[in-house]
Amino acid sequence: MTTREKVAHLLRRFGLGASQAELDFYEKLGVEGTIERLIEYEKYDEGFDVSVWEFGVNARNTLPILQPKQVAMWWTLRLLTTERPMQEKLTLFWHDHFAVSASKVTQGPAMYQYLETLRKHANGNFLELLRAISKDPAMILWLDNNTNVRGKPNENFAREVMELFTMGIGNYTEADIQEAARAYTGWSFARTGLQGRRQPTEEEVMQLLREGKPLLEFQFRPLLHDNGVKKILGNEGRFDGDDVAGILCGRPETSRYITSKLWHWFAYPDPEERVVERLAKVYRDSGFDIKKILYAIAQSDEFWSEKCVRKQVKSPADFTIAVGRSLGIGQSLLRQRPAESDLFTPIPRQMFGPLRGLVDSMTNQGMELLYPPEVAGWDWGTAWISSATMLERIKLSSVLFGQGRATEFGAAAGAAASSSSAIESAQKLCDLFDAELDGARLNEVAKAVEAGGGASTLSNPRSATRTLQLATKVLFAAPEFHFC
Repeated sequence: MTTREKVAHLLRRFGLGASQAELDFYEKLGVEGTIERLIEYEKYDEGFDVSVWEFGVNARNTLPILQPKQVAMWWTLRLLTTERPMQEKLTLFWHDHFAVSASKVTQGPAMYQYLETLRKHANGNFLELLRAISKDPAMILWLDNNTNVRGKPNENFAREVMELFTMGIGNYTEADIQEAARAYTGWSFARTGLQGRRQPTEEEVMQLLREGKPLLEFQFRPLLHDNGVKKILGNEGRFDGDDVAGILCGRPETSRYITSKLWHWFAYPDPEERVVERLAKVYRDSGFDIKKILYAIAQSDEFWSEKCVRKQVKSPADFTIAVGRSLGIGQSLLRQRPAESDLFTPIPRQMFGPLRGLVDSMTNQGMELLYPPEVAGWDWGTAWISSATMLERIKLSSVLFGQGRATEFGAAAGAAASSSSAIESAQKLCDLFDAELDGARLNEVAKAVEAGGGASTLSNPRSATRTLQLATKVLFAAPEFHFC
């Protein structure tokens, strides 16, 4: 592969798609420079300063009223515009791994805070991430740990932390779960600074938001904690939840489970035993350093093999966000936002339509952000593809270029595909959307360009949208386009 092709592979897997602008930028860094830029993202400006609270303010209220659906739209805008694509890709990975759903945690601020916990630790230390998410109010509420008290332990979190979050099923006993549940007793949450004594005033809430503090915080209730000796996986002591996390993260089963899941996400399913052992050793030797695992994945020969490149089925986010980034939709939307916006400047209403359209498209494709279907998250790979979800993917062309949609998207795509012939326009559209089609399917896209009036229509924003809608329907229906 050429340097540009290798960079494109990295952006598809470690980022949010390989747009032409991103390829131009990262190609200059080279392969190793791109790997470093993607993984060490905290060294670089994200280029995103939109507060989630802007989505909850309107003319009728000064105090933001934030719903999970608004958090999903804010996250979608961030996915579309961030200059730290791997940060968001990892946040999505951990959202699936430590799945919490707004179907139960219905408070928008709690779901936002949960995302921020994942984002903060996404490429850090797995033990620190596990401890942080164990204390996150949304996770505590989701798995009922706020009802886990001395003398009457609730085993929900203890079971899932072993089965889904660390070792995997079959590597522990029911006694281990029961003892771990005792360690997590007394772990709950309360309103920040109030410890659950009373309702905060509006000014107290506004002050917390100005200071960037969460509205809910972890609360340890010592009178409800079982301080007795516990026996967990061969260890004995007066353990609490942090101790349990340390025990679990140090288990060899966890080193294999977590690294295999990361490999599946970034490379391909069912990794070879040599790959699992190699990555598990990195996990153990580095002291659970997620970055070191990511570097090991990117630098593995298998990651660059024919088995891996363009062989992974795109998730709804991979499909939809990559198309949006290719069109520059995020930047187009941000131009509508007031230049001097602050925490409490309402997002312009005209931004909601396109964002809602993209969120709804991902939902109809099977992935509703913030609403994983169960505690185990979503099913991946070929599970994303069915006749119904393929139809929704094709319908994205209408979401982007249908009647009444922003002509700016069509103008951008039309300019990128402008040429003197339909076949040349078809190839330019493939380049724009990072599609690799064979001659027969490329000809089908060219026929759709001709049906829309020909290549000349793409230079006019008014006529371009119809031609683009026809051409992208064919492109989005191509089987090859659904692999990354």
